[in-house]
Amino acid sequence: MGCCLSRSPSDPEEAIRISPIPGDQTSVVQGQQQQPSHIEHALPLQDRFNLPLHRHVWVSKIPLTAGQLRLRRAEYFDTRVTGRMEIWSAIRMAVDVLDEDLETAQQILNAAGVSIPTGDLRNGVFDELGNRYDLPEYCVSTPMNLLQTPDGGDDAEEKGAETDDEEAEIRREEKGKMPIHLRENIYSVTARLSDRGGPDILVRFAKSDHIRVIARRILENAGIPPDQFKIRIAYLGKILRDTETLHGNHWVDGHLVNALVFPKT
Repeated sequence: MGCCLSRSPSDPEEAIRISPIPGDQTSVVQGQQQQPSHIEHALPLQDRFNLPLHRHVWVSKIPLTAGQLRLRRAEYFDTRVTGRMEIWSAIRMAVDVLDEDLETAQQILNAAGVSIPTGDLRNGVFDELGNRYDLPEYCVSTPMNLLQTPDGGDDAEEKGAETDDEEAEIRREEKGKMPIHLRENIYSVTARLSDRGGPDILVRFAKSDHIRVIARRILENAGIPPDQFKIRIAYLGKILRDTETLHGNHWVDGHLVNALVFPKT
């Protein structure tokens, strides 16, 4: 006498199948007979079960500082060997901006053809081929019990990263420097803006210029009001911090960077 092995729908390893949805109604089919993979893979993004992205709320069992959280995320994303690397890059970019701008994170995932069956990245996402991508909690949002250092910052490496008066910070950085065209080690980088289909923006920068300075030049060259918008620069799927440099992130001369445009709040 044979037996039938079944899996509870609550099993975290159970894959969430995506089915075509008539009209605006949607449903998740779990624990039921699965459709042939070639049918599911052929579905366009708008016909797959795809709830709007929302932030995952959680509390870390072992409280982390912002620096420790970044290191754990970097280690996870840098060691992925399954799935498509361009999808992992898109997920990583979306996670990096999720806490600040939910709408932009959603746009990044939509552009990559990523569907989120539950709207929560923690429960897994799918690419256009039906591949599933699972993420630990520390990779999808900041825990509610994030540790603060005694001086009130996130941790030592965060000091000077961002200030309330961003323009004053840029002016202080540029003060005393000779004009860009007179400096040595001058490079040009092409930036592709997220708020338009083109054209790309070309800016010049010195090797030692911080990302915040390059971002400001992109705003100016693109004619975007700096008092209304800000830019975050992404390279090789990673959102760069304002106090970093392109060369410090192994930028290769001739490589394009992505400029994510955010409205200032």
